[in-house]
Amino acid sequence: MKLEIYEDINGFDALQAEWNALLQRSATNVLFLTWEWQRAWWNAFGEGKSPSGSSPSGRSLRLLAMRDEIGQLNAIVPLFIQETSLNANAPLPDISVEHPAVMACAECQRMVHLVGGTEVSDYLDIIAPTEFTREVCATLLDVLADMEDWRILDLRGLPSASPTVLAVAEFARAHGWDVQQAREDVCPVLELPSIWAEYLSLRLNRKQRHELRRKIRRAEQRTQVEMHWMNDADSIEQGLDIFFQLHKASAPDKEAFMDERMQGFFRAVAHFALERGWLRLSVLRFNGHPVASYLCFDYGDDRLVYNSGFDLSAYADLSPGIVLLGYLIDDAIQRGCKRFDFLQGSERYKYDLGAADTEVLRLLVRR
Repeated sequence: MKLEIYEDINGFDALQAEWNALLQRSATNVLFLTWEWQRAWWNAFGEGKSPSGSSPSGRSLRLLAMRDEIGQLNAIVPLFIQETSLNANAPLPDISVEHPAVMACAECQRMVHLVGGTEVSDYLDIIAPTEFTREVCATLLDVLADMEDWRILDLRGLPSASPTVLAVAEFARAHGWDVQQAREDVCPVLELPSIWAEYLSLRLNRKQRHELRRKIRRAEQRTQVEMHWMNDADSIEQGLDIFFQLHKASAPDKEAFMDERMQGFFRAVAHFALERGWLRLSVLRFNGHPVASYLCFDYGDDRLVYNSGFDLSAYADLSPGIVLLGYLIDDAIQRGCKRFDFLQGSERYKYDLGAADTEVLRLLVRR
């Protein structure tokens, strides 16, 4: 394949017309690999200032594009290189790209990451059809072998079924590099039937079914319950303001996570998702008071439950988050979604609503 390497943001624009068409043919076709998501992530976290605003981020883009002999785009590998402070002796160093921490007794290493980072993109991968994966990974590792300015390749969020996992490990070992594979997290996924009644009877056991019905019924009996979609140009900004307010009120760590730059990224992805018809932003009110909000996306056959916020100060006993999830599952079924993907995290409520684990993997390659 003919290799092109783009080292600045103009590479996204050069590939825009072909990017999503290639993604539709790829082994891993997910929202987080769309041109829109990747471009928004680089805008927010790849360029400009660090989170403290004190210095440049130090991230160098490497967009690899591979074409056949007639010029058809057959692969995109969106990478960047950065200087990372980490405990190099840790088997799996804990790294946040979006919120990097300066650690005591740490050393700096030049690391290669996938565009999409570590905190806001639940699935990542190379972008290539299955039949080209081995050739693409072989080329990728050869390119990295010729680059002297890195020590660790850290691939996060790889779906366990991705052919990238085995191919990268094989070719990295052929170069004599150390390869470590680990389960990074789980993404509980609910397979949706065609009607709500079947969801209750087929996906939930008796106790789970009783609890979900009881919580919805109790909220509807004790308050005036209203669920609003904030999915149009007139309501999106109000919806996002409510979402951020509820998100930051949910827990201290969520307030720290949702800093100014993160809010800018969330606004960017919400707006492009609105334009593409992917946005599903909801607000639940009890007696007119916003108590829960979910930022979801419908992509392909999946509803992706991306992030949430809750106000439990007045109505905690009415389980507003679970009530809203019940409505969202019902709506997803009515819209013909095949899966309700809770994305990364093994919180108990996901399994109580009928989800089962899928895995995302991490590959750490040390040269």
